[in-house]
Amino acid sequence: MKQSEPQIPEKLLLNAITTVLSHYITETNPYILFNGLLETLLEITNSEYGFIGEVFYTDENEPYIKSYATTNIAWSEKTRCLYKKTKQKGMIFSKINSLYGSVLKTGQLVISNNPATDPRRFGLPEGHPPLNAFMGVPFYAGGKLLGCVGIANRKNGYHKTLAESLQPFLITCGNLIQAYRNNIKHEQVETELHRYKKRLSILDKNTSLGSNYEFNHSHLTLTKNGQTVFLTKKELKLLEILIINRDLPTQYLTIEKHIWASVVVGESSLRSLLRRLRKKLPDLTIKTISGVGYMFVSPD
Repeated sequence: MKQSEPQIPEKLLLNAITTVLSHYITETNPYILFNGLLETLLEITNSEYGFIGEVFYTDENEPYIKSYATTNIAWSEKTRCLYKKTKQKGMIFSKINSLYGSVLKTGQLVISNNPATDPRRFGLPEGHPPLNAFMGVPFYAGGKLLGCVGIANRKNGYHKTLAESLQPFLITCGNLIQAYRNNIKHEQVETELHRYKKRLSILDKNTSLGSNYEFNHSHLTLTKNGQTVFLTKKELKLLEILIINRDLPTQYLTIEKHIWASVVVGESSLRSLLRRLRKKLPDLTIKTISGVGYMFVSPD
């Protein structure tokens, strides 16, 4: 009778996920969090070593992995130094013609239970521990390839059903990386806003926008030929942030945070606000920078 392929016990997996999510609430360093995550993964899959990393792309659109967690398999003084140096910054895996590279190229599960004869194998550096079996599993968020998990040397090899049973774990990896990305975005927005406010503080109280428009930063008002142009407070806030960064693209997130502060709004709210502003100010040029944001263009 054929023995069924192994799966990860659901209770064991859920306990691991619960522990990780609990740590996420207080742990701000993704390298510490993901190293704990990797240790758990190796334990529940009975694997010897592995990595968990995020997928990035070069300027030439070539994918590579930046690891958040890599097993310390240092096999020489040189690699020990490399491991120590990259432990908190992330080791880079960029060889496309390799087993893990096959995951990046296809976006699919890769299993090799005989790497020595696998044509996808790149080879191992001198002194590297043996690679007897490998499984590379991609994980996604929002339909996009977000990262990759690679584990090696499970005694009885790897099987598709084992990978399938890891889906809740992989979803957790994707959600965590997405959360860290969002946190980074918010930090960037905060920095950007601080820079804009600093610029705003040194601007003249009145800024000429062309076509006889004057914007008063102190009172947040707009006039044309000395007469007040009636705009809503949100329309004025939108115009303000675009003027502060005039002739440069202003990111959607920066604009939203400037106008709505801590309130979360959809993209449609910002688009509607911009349409109303453009309709009221047809003499001024506000460009849409696709995928980035909006830009106020100074008159020639």
